[in-house]
Amino acid sequence: MLYVNQTASELDGYRCTSSGIFEAQTSIWMKINFVFAFPLIFITFYTSIFAYRRLKYRNVYSSGTQFILYVVLFNANLNQLVYCVIRIRHLLQIINFSSDPCLIEFHSTECFYDNSLYMFSNYFATWLVCSLTFDRFLAFYARKLYVEQEKSKRIAMMLVAGAILFTLIGHALTYFGVNRAGYVPSCQYPPHLALNGFAIMTNLKIMFTIANCVVIVVLLFLIIRKDKRIRQTVYDTNTRYSSYENVLTTKSVLIIAVAQLFFSCLSSVAVTIVRTFEAGMSEYTYHILTQYVTGLLYGNLSIPILIYLKTTQCVQLRHRRISKMTKQPDVLESRMLSLKNMWEKE
Repeated sequence: MLYVNQTASELDGYRCTSSGIFEAQTSIWMKINFVFAFPLIFITFYTSIFAYRRLKYRNVYSSGTQFILYVVLFNANLNQLVYCVIRIRHLLQIINFSSDPCLIEFHSTECFYDNSLYMFSNYFATWLVCSLTFDRFLAFYARKLYVEQEKSKRIAMMLVAGAILFTLIGHALTYFGVNRAGYVPSCQYPPHLALNGFAIMTNLKIMFTIANCVVIVVLLFLIIRKDKRIRQTVYDTNTRYSSYENVLTTKSVLIIAVAQLFFSCLSSVAVTIVRTFEAGMSEYTYHILTQYVTGLLYGNLSIPILIYLKTTQCVQLRHRRISKMTKQPDVLESRMLSLKNMWEKE
């Protein structure tokens, strides 16, 4: 049902849900979605244990990057936990009131804490990825700041604080002063009177996601180009290895960032498209699709898996490179001997 220019009292008057929403709530597709979503949530919790251990005991990143990755991992689990609670409440509501269209929905006030935490961690995920990208940007252009571990961590803390600040601003612009009138099928839905603010924030989120992806591509290009130049012109072993490790860790971090951005943007774009064509589709289809395009569910799952896999890959590649470097003669010494032989021939 479209609620356009409705007052709070009028929204509260729609106590009984429409036939389309009621059919969607009790449909087989909604039951399949529950069966599909819960395992993904618990897999996220399980894999996060291994990702945390890998970050703590086999860390290959600067202390600042490691700190941001800890926060990213924590937020992914927080969002999954809140989403899990929302879906459990949703499931119980459907079981208890599957035959009563006047009781099957939640009043928006019942979803205050669930929805606020869910949306906060949702926006926070986007800004954290921006912090992660900016951390790698600073590591490239202000590398001296990252030599000392304490300085690196302080920078990361400031970036996370900035992410929290921007999240709070976005959250306030969407929800501050909004009357939580009306009923919603599930607590992941924003209040009806906040839909305009929610749409604006979703569009801004898409724009920042695209901008962040552009920065990531440019940053990767600059880092790889610098590494090639070092390999061609610098023969100091420590410098060459330091450049190689910088490329290796930055690629890993940015792959994690791109994955989160992709799923976050997928969710935002999908929701925007669905809302755009809401008037042209049945309520049944709209509310079923809304449950399946929750992109952050998949993005949260990718975080611990990618952290574990990319960190493990970095460790393995480091060992191979160090082993290779220790087995071959020093590049600088070999180069000087080659030049000496050329001079002696002349």
